[in-house]
Amino acid sequence: MTSAAPQPAPRLADGWPDVLDQLERGVVTLQAALDAGELAPMPTWAPPAGLGPLPEALRPRAERLAVRITGLQRRVHGQLGSVRAELGDVAQRRRAGTAYAS
Repeated sequence: MTSAAPQPAPRLADGWPDVLDQLERGVVTLQAALDAGELAPMPTWAPPAGLGPLPEALRPRAERLAVRITGLQRRVHGQLGSVRAELGDVAQRRRAGTAYAS
């Protein structure tokens, strides 16, 4: 009677592809919202507990993703700055009594 060879225990690093997939889906969703003119909040993220170090083979993918996230952060912050400026302008016009003048 032969038995199947024992399967190696899953390594914590094996979860990194799923984590990067999830991050990438979030980036795509945020990018689409911004492209549609929606002001979307930048979600916070932390790696799941016990994930372990990023495998070297996944480093290039993670770095590309980090660059995309940084670009989206800049874009979100820029849009927030524009909204703040517009709100400040409306508040100033309201104080001056011209906010709703045609």
